[in-house]
Amino acid sequence: MTFSLRRSSFLAVAAAVAGLIALWASGENVQAQANAPPAVTPAPRLTLTAEQEYIIREILKDTNVQKENSAPETIGDVVPDDVKLYPLPAEVMQKVPQARSHMFFVRDDEVMLVSSSDRRVADVIKKKSTD
Repeated sequence: MTFSLRRSSFLAVAAAVAGLIALWASGENVQAQANAPPAVTPAPRLTLTAEQEYIIREILKDTNVQKENSAPETIGDVVPDDVKLYPLPAEVMQKVPQARSHMFFVRDDEVMLVSSSDRRVADVIKKKSTD
């Protein structure tokens, strides 16, 4: 009888230890998931004021650049390599310093600001009805 009691006590302790090990391992997994970078990179949004958008539109309105009608139009979209990106004029970089690391292209009547590091659309400056 004492042998079966010892054996059942041993099995109970072994089960408890196994449960603790499993709990500890799952806690490490949760911690690793919490520290992991997000699976999808957040969209590189460039937030400009209405005045800054107006400045950019005014400076770029007379530039002679090829319009890209089949290029992406949504913030966060990657611009294909066959779409020519243009550097922003010095006047834009001086008046809107947040746009320094960006390039642009024109799609229809919209100015598309693109992050030069990853070619993602960072902002879309739409033509205003008053322009």
